[in-house]
Amino acid sequence: MRHGSLFSGIGGFEWGAKYAGIETIWSCEIAKFQRKVLSKNFPNVKLYEDIRDIVSPKYADIVSGGFPCQDISIAGKGKGIKGERSRLWKEMYRILREIRPKYIIIENVPALTIRGLETVLCDLAQAGYNAEWRCISNSEFGFPHKRERIYIIAYSNKNERQKRVLQRCGKIESIFIETPELRGGHTFAQRIYQMPDSEIIGINDGVSDWYNRVGAIGNAVNPIIALYLFICIIKFDNRYGSERNHEGSASDA
Repeated sequence: MRHGSLFSGIGGFEWGAKYAGIETIWSCEIAKFQRKVLSKNFPNVKLYEDIRDIVSPKYADIVSGGFPCQDISIAGKGKGIKGERSRLWKEMYRILREIRPKYIIIENVPALTIRGLETVLCDLAQAGYNAEWRCISNSEFGFPHKRERIYIIAYSNKNERQKRVLQRCGKIESIFIETPELRGGHTFAQRIYQMPDSEIIGINDGVSDWYNRVGAIGNAVNPIIALYLFICIIKFDNRYGSERNHEGSASDA
């Protein structure tokens, strides 16, 4: 499968896809510093700048994106998904309808459940997708901080065989793996936490682009959680995706 990334930041979903063996074919990020990071780490990936200017990108089996949360977060002004920044969801939705990927991953803050989740789910349903969502914390993967986020995985609802399997015995089988089989995050987090002070970089010495780096990391998707989500999709596709092919373009949506 191939992956396209919207609101890419410094490439959390790109790294997760790479770890899962999935090729990222295009990304989109408007912030200058984050674009520099993406260009350095993923030089062969087509990089769009403004999501509002994207027209007919190449088909990708999986499209991911964490649309802006400033209007949704409890730390913001509470305007919700129709706010100036968070309403960019509609641009993401436009692109999803244009290329109709097999799978969609959406990331946002947990407050989306009261400030826009209904809109997202209704839009996805109108385009022909079922969706499941779950709030996941970094601490669940062994990292020494919570950073809880909501993750939505959507997939086509047009496959009758898939529906029958999911509804077997009246039980819906979730796309999310109940017990993640990857626990490498604990090791990585523990290594970082226990790292000794660097002989080269110190607090008093200053770090180049420190403000941009902290902001970019603060907004980033954890690559280990992204890897978990891609593994969920791979396992789900192996079970139920054999009869499901991507369908047409925006005119079919």
